[in-house]
Amino acid sequence: MKKIIKYFLIWIIGVCSGIVCFLWFERIEEQVNAQQTEDINIVWRQNHFLLTEENLYNELIAQGVDFPQIVLAQAILETGHFKSNACVSHNNLFGIRCFNGVYKDYNHWTDCVASYKKYIQKYNDLPTDYYKYLDELSYAEDSLYTQKLKQIVKCNLQIIN
Repeated sequence: MKKIIKYFLIWIIGVCSGIVCFLWFERIEEQVNAQQTEDINIVWRQNHFLLTEENLYNELIAQGVDFPQIVLAQAILETGHFKSNACVSHNNLFGIRCFNGVYKDYNHWTDCVASYKKYIQKYNDLPTDYYKYLDELSYAEDSLYTQKLKQIVKCNLQIIN
């Protein structure tokens, strides 16, 4: 009888260990799959969403950014037509910085658009005069910032239409 109990306990420990191992491996597999999916998404976005004025404008609309013409102009001005270090090295289109003053890093420029929507256009009821809103927000240090934006918007009407 003692032998039966002994073998039964060993069997139960074995079954429990097997279940624990199975669940542990399943959890690891889920994490690996999630990481692979994220990696695939990043590669897909990089290949299918090259940073152009047209693609940026379409992404601004797709993400529900208000005043997309003006925000497109901001990206052009902030990045020097997508050539600045912040844009090229950090996928940062709007000069958004962390609290320590360092440019915020984004996996892809579309993530920067989402960040702009979340942090700059955080209010549901934006004023109708977005240029005035940016001035009141003290968005830029340049006192001619909104004048420059207006000029860029005027020059880019063919892209928008």
